Amino acid sequence: MKRVIFILTALVLSAVVSDVAAQQVVKKRIGVYKEGGDVVVAEAVTTLAVDITVEHEVFVAGPYARYAQKLLGKRASFVDRDQYTIVSADVAVLSHDAYVASDACPVSEEVVVSEELPLQIDRMSAVEKSPEVAASAAAEQIIALRRARLELITGEMGDGVFGAGLESALAEIGRLEQAYLELFYGKSYVTRSSQRVLLPVNESNKTYVVARFNPNSGIVAKDDLTGELVMLSILPSECEYPAGDAKGVVAYRYANNAEVSLTLGQELITRRVLPIYEFGKTVMYLLPR
Repeated sequence: MKRVIFILTALVLSAVVSDVAAQQVVKKRIGVYKEGGDVVVAEAVTTLAVDITVEHEVFVAGPYARYAQKLLGKRASFVDRDQYTIVSADVAVLSHDAYVASDACPVSEEVVVSEELPLQIDRMSAVEKSPEVAASAAAEQIIALRRARLELITGEMGDGVFGAGLESALAEIGRLEQAYLELFYGKSYVTRSSQRVLLPVNESNKTYVVARFNPNSGIVAKDDLTGELVMLSILPSECEYPAGDAKGVVAYRYANNAEVSLTLGQELITRRVLPIYEFGKTVMYLLPR
């Protein structure tokens, strides 16, 4: 599985957003001035928020995996898996009204699938069976459940089951069938975690180490050499700024519409065009009358 999933639609939308952003002019008044009777001390600084979502998949092979082809007609994986994948990432300019002192926000996790059953579902007796005999019995149960489902739907079972009773019976048959199938084809446990890293931009630096990523352990510390570098790079554009006035006393800082790229090793994760004040220009104006 690739470490980074690229979604074509997202890339197309990103390109459209980038084209629009490149045409926008972002500016901010800076310096010391009065506004609404209050004294304002303003500066134009940029902090980038990098959001990375990592998926952790654990696959446990079924105990009867080797018999799946023979008994059910479809090959199963024999190998357990435990891997991390970057599934999405984004970069945006952080509003300083919501600025947080720490450069990393807490990680949140979402469990996507349920926990493993405490007792193997085909264990109906204390008598030990050979794996092949147990697998054959489990396969027969799957076929029996599918036959029962068909009989319920067609009304051939008893006097027929209707309404909520039918829906409940079909749901229980589906649950049991899935549990038996997992004995052959295994079960996956998936969690997703999101992390935000804040990067104050420095005009003397156009590349930043965001984090490191290890497919065996996910996002790791920046100094953990087992992980591959997640890098952010800024490429300022050739913006045209207003001429201003040489005798002006009102200062405005115009942002540069820079191309911001996030990469994992040699792989591009995402690219955005964002207004970066540090690579822009300060323009002076005369005081309005």
